[in-house]
Amino acid sequence: MKGAILTALAVQLSLGLSGLEAYAEKRVALVIGNATYQNSPRLGNPRNDASDLADALKRVSFDVVLEQDLDKREMERAIAQFARDARDADAALFYYAGHGLQHRGQNYLMPIDAKLEDEFSLNFEMARLEDVLLSLGQARGVKILVLDACRNNPLVERLAAVASTRDFVPTRGLARLDAVRGMIVAYATQADHVAADGSGRNSPFTAALVKQINEPGLEIGMLFRRVASDVNRMTGGRQLPELSVSLLGEFYFTRVDSDVQAWVKVRTSGDTTRLKDFITLYSSSPLVTDARERLEAIDRAEQARIEKEKAEREKAERERQAREQAQREQFERERLARERTDRERMQADQAEQARMERDRLAREQAERERQQREKIERERLAAEQARRENGEQETPSSQPTNIQTAALTPPTEPSPAHIPPLAGGALVLEIKQELKRVGCYEGRIDQNWSTKEMRAPVQKFAKIAGVSGTPEPSVALLDTIREKLGRVCPLECSPRQYEKDGRCVTKTCPSGFDLDARGNCERHKDRVASRPQEKARGSEASWDPYDRTRIVTPGGKVTCGKNGCKTVPVGCHAVRMAGGKGLGGKIFCP
Repeated sequence: MKGAILTALAVQLSLGLSGLEAYAEKRVALVIGNATYQNSPRLGNPRNDASDLADALKRVSFDVVLEQDLDKREMERAIAQFARDARDADAALFYYAGHGLQHRGQNYLMPIDAKLEDEFSLNFEMARLEDVLLSLGQARGVKILVLDACRNNPLVERLAAVASTRDFVPTRGLARLDAVRGMIVAYATQADHVAADGSGRNSPFTAALVKQINEPGLEIGMLFRRVASDVNRMTGGRQLPELSVSLLGEFYFTRVDSDVQAWVKVRTSGDTTRLKDFITLYSSSPLVTDARERLEAIDRAEQARIEKEKAEREKAERERQAREQAQREQFERERLARERTDRERMQADQAEQARMERDRLAREQAERERQQREKIERERLAAEQARRENGEQETPSSQPTNIQTAALTPPTEPSPAHIPPLAGGALVLEIKQELKRVGCYEGRIDQNWSTKEMRAPVQKFAKIAGVSGTPEPSVALLDTIREKLGRVCPLECSPRQYEKDGRCVTKTCPSGFDLDARGNCERHKDRVASRPQEKARGSEASWDPYDRTRIVTPGGKVTCGKNGCKTVPVGCHAVRMAGGKGLGGKIFCP
């Protein structure tokens, strides 16, 4: 029994291995085992036969109804239900183990409550085999009738003794039944013979059938011929099953491939389960070696894949950590830069506020001093006017005395309500200072508004700050400039300069090179001593050191700047270098 179960498991594995689609077949079976008879001795193994065969049929995809020890009414009910189940089935199988008999060529199956008092009891106490055939006829596919019922029946002898008709002749076994089209009829022994019960768990016939039904790849005709061979061998030739086959095609209880066919289907597969199933099912095949090698190759490939994925994950993790570290460092640098910028801006704001406060205090002090001077001047003028009106002459000591006395008088601090608004030169001076603060003016800080160097900075600020019209010195313009806390006009450096810390710094060249007007370093040209020019007679010429582009030609007297004058011979002219300071420049003579 254990061997049969293992074989069945192998069959189930083979079904998955073959790769064939599972047939959506309808397979039904009715299995009856009658052993505990009420009016005759009990049979030893029909119950075991029916139970073991039902299990075997279930393993090959049959829907099995197992019935045991049925009386006449229960047998008729079971056969009728089987007819309903077999309707349109692809395969229908009926199996009976127990007593059976024949009368006038008709075969009967014996319920456990049959008495058989006379021949008239047959039709009322026995189940007719013809009703079973009608039930099998409902199937549209293969019809299988298996009878292990040709057993020695003591009621047959008694029935012959009490029969009221002389034509009742007791006949051993069952009558021959020829299979109709599409049917297989299998008897445990030949017609008109008695089958052996056997001394084991099963009868010889059912034991051989259970064994062969689980063999993979057996066509049903070959299967029952093997059953017949096994029964004949087990009974020493005393019992030979009978088979009647009328099939147009082939029928297999199990469907499997040969080892070669199965290997063709799995040799390129990466499914280790299918390869292991092949090794289990075809353990004696020489192709098992190839299957094991294939399994090892798949295992190696899988291990390599796992290691590769692990290495890729580790690499990705390292890269992720490096990116996060770089981001943290970048964020830290940016944070430090923002903090440094904030500190510098705060310091610049504080410095600017301090400067503005100093400027404010200086302006207030200048305004107080101006007012004090005006007051002294007014008092002096008033005193002179009074003397002239009185006809008095001015004494040498009177004016110094008054001035000294006025100077020693502490200045009166005017209240804010009486401070006049800025106007005139003081307003221009303040506007220039504020324009220089916002980076729009680099000229002299004086009270002169109508200069060439003042027009461009004011217009540049007005354009950037959105001041409409032509700016003129006013308190409103001054307030507009004061509202700007930082640089407004961008720093513009000449080609010979570069920006550094908000200032234009003159470029420097290495030894042996000169800085040209375009800001490029050029190698020294060979210097050729020139003849000293004769000092021409005539007037001298110079240029204003504050004008960076002015061409000065000789002729007439020219006022020198605060840094001195430069003499230009008559007939020559001098060009001041852009961005130069002091008396730098070149003299050109024809």
